[in-house]
Amino acid sequence: MEHPNLLRRARRESGKTADQICDEVRCTRPTLYRVEAGEVTPKRPLARALFRIYNGVVPLSHIYDPEFAGEVRAAT
Repeated sequence: MEHPNLLRRARRESGKTADQICDEVRCTRPTLYRVEAGEVTPKRPLARALFRIYNGVVPLSHIYDPEFAGEVRAAT
């Protein structure tokens, strides 16, 4: 999976620690690590906060996949 590497790299290149990012986006360090590892898809508010933190360096589609997260419903 490509996005974990992008997220982790963006965090490191930002010069911020994981704790600083967590404070800014209001999540726990384990949550951030699971998102970076691709183990979980963050909910929309966290995905948007991470997108803003990384100034769009990481595409939102790499942080948040609404279809995978079950938020896109098939047209009826």
